[in-house]
Amino acid sequence: MADSQNTPQVPSVEDVSNALHTIFLAGVGAIAASTEKGSELFKSLVDKGQATVDEGKAKNAELIQNVQARVEDTKNDAIRAYLKTLTPEQRASFVESVQRAASEAEAEADKAAEAASDAADDVAAEAVSLDLDADDEVDGDA
Repeated sequence: MADSQNTPQVPSVEDVSNALHTIFLAGVGAIAASTEKGSELFKSLVDKGQATVDEGKAKNAELIQNVQARVEDTKNDAIRAYLKTLTPEQRASFVESVQRAASEAEAEADKAAEAASDAADDVAAEAVSLDLDADDEVDGDA
């Protein structure tokens, strides 16, 4: 009788089958959990990346606006400083040259606007012509 107590118990086929089934289910559960958590992590990373890009764009726009304001201030300060160095006659001559340059720029802008309008008219006329040609082809095929 002493020998039967020291003899190891051999698990039954059913016990081994149940253990293997439990291990299999644990593996499937681990894969499902990691897939779910992985999807959540991926979505979280995408959201964080988009937020970072949006924040960067906003900061970039703010920096550009600040730089443009500083450039404008510096330009105006430079013009004021330059004007202070001029005699009244030189200032009058400077004002006339600036007015002349402004008039020329205005005339160039008007010419460019007219050319753009003419080009748009040409494109519209060409589109109408192409549309009529297409209609003629459809009518001819019928």
